[in-house]
Amino acid sequence: MRMLVCLCAAAALAAVSPTLAQAQYEWTASRPDGHAPIGIMADHTHERGEFMLSYRFMRMLMDGNLDGNDELDVSDVHEDFMVAPLDMTMTMHMAGLMYAPSDVVTLLVMTNWLDQSMNHQTRPGGMFEAASSGLGDTSLGALIGVRRTGPVRMHLNAAVSIPTGSIEETGVNPMSMGRAVQMPYPMQLGSGTWDFTPGITILGMSESTSWGLQGRTTVRMGENSRGYTKGSQTDATLWFAVKPGDRLSLSARVLTRSWGDYSGHDSAYGNPMMAPTIREELRGGTRVDVPMGLNLYFPDGALAGHRIAAEWHIPVYQNLRGPQLGTDWILTVGWQKSFAPLGHH
Repeated sequence: MRMLVCLCAAAALAAVSPTLAQAQYEWTASRPDGHAPIGIMADHTHERGEFMLSYRFMRMLMDGNLDGNDELDVSDVHEDFMVAPLDMTMTMHMAGLMYAPSDVVTLLVMTNWLDQSMNHQTRPGGMFEAASSGLGDTSLGALIGVRRTGPVRMHLNAAVSIPTGSIEETGVNPMSMGRAVQMPYPMQLGSGTWDFTPGITILGMSESTSWGLQGRTTVRMGENSRGYTKGSQTDATLWFAVKPGDRLSLSARVLTRSWGDYSGHDSAYGNPMMAPTIREELRGGTRVDVPMGLNLYFPDGALAGHRIAAEWHIPVYQNLRGPQLGTDWILTVGWQKSFAPLGHH
């Protein structure tokens, strides 16, 4: 991650250098690679009066437990815990709106709906599933243009996450005697806190290729109503895209993500040896993905201005404070459509 942060800093310096300012090519959004891979949020700004609608479908599978880099058998987890998580599936539907009140500032709002389930095995060998579903946290943000002309663009990211996702999800398990009890941390739908996410995004483009860098950090603001705080998270990503035609671009990128342990404690969780998913010190980790993607853009015809995109994440490195479920794969598919200011065609 440090390497990508250094790359972002180097690219920021390059973006304001006189040399690049003299380049003739002008960055444009009217290309298939004019937007970042679909798994990247808040990647571009708009001109005054423009707005954009977006929808993303994300599916993630987590399978098998890790402690550091080491894979654990279920029996290894049962040496210390009565219940071992086996796998987790999460489906997310994300809807977004962007609007530019000026050429310098683009506002955005994004909300999501989550469906998630986790399979478990008890020490005696019993199996059970926990599931939760509902509205996640809502993000309000602003993108502030710093460099808005030439082949290289740069903007600052600033977003606030509103805790609209439930942290009161309950369910029945084999030890709850038929009662609905508070489900473990990973099954909750939000953070329960107001969170701040600052960042920086840099974009570059040539006649047939494009690239970008983005760094973002999520800082948790205080303690939630259940008495705990999720760990902060830092993402850094670098991507490269090639445009073989006017409608298609192919992309590859590197994503590093680091997230911290929780602090505090939800008093609903009694015996700390029940399951690793209720342990605050077993929530942090680092992951490196190499996502591959494609963007389809329709410059004319009945679908003029529409974009359809997909991205497939494969983790190449994971180091988790475990036992903790590792990520197997992530698929993101999305649609985007920008609309010109009223009176413009």
